[in-house]
Amino acid sequence: MHRVADRQLQPLLAAGPSYYALVGVLVALIGWGLYAYTRQLSEGLGVTGMNTPTYWGFYIVNFVFFVGLSAGGVFVASLVHAFNVQAFKSVARIAELLAISCLILAALFILLDLGKPERFYHLFIYGRLGSPLIWDVIVIAVYLLVGLAYGYFGARADLVRCMQALPRRRWLYRLLALGYTDASEAALRRDRRLLRGLAMVALPLAVTLHSVTAWILGLVKARPGWYSPLIAPLFVVSASVSGLALVIVVVVLSKRLLRLPIGARVVPQLGTILAFLIPVLGYFLFAELLTVTFAKEPAELHVFAEMMAGRYAIVFWVNLILGLLLPLALLVYPKTRTEAGIAVAAALVVLGVLAERWNIVIPSQFHRDLPYPPGSYALTWVEYSVVVGVYALGVLVFALLAKLFPLVELEDGGAEPGAGD
Repeated sequence: MHRVADRQLQPLLAAGPSYYALVGVLVALIGWGLYAYTRQLSEGLGVTGMNTPTYWGFYIVNFVFFVGLSAGGVFVASLVHAFNVQAFKSVARIAELLAISCLILAALFILLDLGKPERFYHLFIYGRLGSPLIWDVIVIAVYLLVGLAYGYFGARADLVRCMQALPRRRWLYRLLALGYTDASEAALRRDRRLLRGLAMVALPLAVTLHSVTAWILGLVKARPGWYSPLIAPLFVVSASVSGLALVIVVVVLSKRLLRLPIGARVVPQLGTILAFLIPVLGYFLFAELLTVTFAKEPAELHVFAEMMAGRYAIVFWVNLILGLLLPLALLVYPKTRTEAGIAVAAALVVLGVLAERWNIVIPSQFHRDLPYPPGSYALTWVEYSVVVGVYALGVLVFALLAKLFPLVELEDGGAEPGAGD
């Protein structure tokens, strides 16, 4: 195995005390989340903050949030495979992995929101094709299959190389490659053609997914704050912004902690794209606000007043200041356009979009025009614990996968047969 292969495969082989400490903390958080979920299963959804009329709470907020986060991975990977933007080739696999992980976590939050998760199959048996909920289930399933195909065809050549370079793990890589063992130049060209075709499908499918997810809310006429023609494009833009920001955060962390061979210009280039997208998101938020305030519909005004100056005003202003304005300033100011500064800005954007999702889902569920008291919603320890457990599960899966196969594409000839691990 050449020296370059040693360096490239090192993240798979090296796991120090800090790595095992991280895994231990994540397992503990997952265990606590499972305990909280057993309380929810045994006592019902009454242990959460959901009530009449707030039937959708933090689980659905996170469902919408993680569906949106999946957009960044598809966006970055498609730039590489569909438009041949080689500058981002080194992070394409990380982006693909994030897209798949975020979709799986989004589906998990749907299960957590169900009082009787064992009846999930009713959605397929009794669901109506005229319902946006069914549209979303279908599109998520197709999108996930495309994402898995994306990841498989993008990684299988390296899996074959790893079979040769790490013989003790050969069985594992053969299993991950589904028995595939061809790493010839013809096979690589075939995989690139397949990836280009998948990218052409994935991009419009991503727009469809985020639009359909938005329509679950946007087509509900009885809920002011949801019923809006702008909500679908708003979801598409905010998904692109938050997903790209997540890719930046994970790339920087992977580069620092896992010592991945990622070029010095990748993060600044991704940060430049993010800096252009943030004002677009701000424009859509402003257009929504202007439409509501100018029309002066009482129910809509009540929801927005509650959001901007009421119980959840802090969420609105955190989103605006810390999630939009401050990140944009960090990204355009030359002295903060360092890798660390861009990562901080991206992390703030991710948190800001989570706050935006909260403001979309929660305040619209109680207003004065409802035939029952407006109500309120406050998170309980069960919801906090379960959500943190799911977040920890996502991080744990990524940390484990980082030790199973290369997160950065191996260079040709970088893995010689016969090298041990």
